[in-house]
Amino acid sequence: MVIRINGLITILVMSSFFVAAQGKRDAAMQWEADADTLASHQDYEGAIPLYSKIIAKSKLKTDADFSILHKRAFSYYGAGLFNEALLDVNQYLQRFPDDQQTKLLRVYIYQDLGKVEEQLEGLNEFLIQSPGNPDLLRWRASVLMESERYAEAQRDIKALLNYADNPGLKAYLGLSYYYMNNLDSALLIFDQLIVSDPAFIESYLYAGSICLEEEAYDLSLHYLNKGLGQDPANSTLMFYKGIALVEKDEIEAGCRCLTKAFNAGADDAADYLKEYCYGVE
Repeated sequence: MVIRINGLITILVMSSFFVAAQGKRDAAMQWEADADTLASHQDYEGAIPLYSKIIAKSKLKTDADFSILHKRAFSYYGAGLFNEALLDVNQYLQRFPDDQQTKLLRVYIYQDLGKVEEQLEGLNEFLIQSPGNPDLLRWRASVLMESERYAEAQRDIKALLNYADNPGLKAYLGLSYYYMNNLDSALLIFDQLIVSDPAFIESYLYAGSICLEEEAYDLSLHYLNKGLGQDPANSTLMFYKGIALVEKDEIEAGCRCLTKAFNAGADDAADYLKEYCYGVE
């Protein structure tokens, strides 16, 4: 009888343990389902505490537990909590070092944190695996341009132009020459773009603006007037034209352009109007 009673007690204890464990699993599953729903509706701030409760309970013992960490990293990123996202991503990658999706997320996080070298390191790793990938090359070129590494950016832009003669990329190439103090090469590229794709307005904007910076006002007006011939309502072209004219002391004509530009939505024209045009008929 004693053995039977002890056995019954053991069975009862074990049964209560499994019931409690099942209850914990059911609760975690419900938290995850609720968090997934919130995240799918971009309510990342609501999803994060639920994922965090699951992680705290699980103590990240299994691969399945790490999948919750992965979900929380995406939610942190969606909520703009980039440092927290980076911590989760790095911890996840310690467990799954070859997860390409998470590595890509880390590059995006570095981008939003302004970590240029780390971002480039991540892009370089992807490009080793996928040499010549145009999306990756374009991304790296933009990072290099923003970080003023123009010679390196040029290599990527030229590689991309071997795939397709894209006017936007060619304009970037022209700007890279200008930032490397090679105005002639920059303008040569913009001249080629104007001939090959006259409707591409950025050519006139870039050429006109860099000539303004160089105080080459007549040359700037040459490009700006050509651009306005393509797009007479372009407020930025009109704004730059107004600047060039007032810098040439053609105040009345310049003020007319600045007024048109301001009325068309070029708010930056306001300062020039105040400086040059108040009291001018």
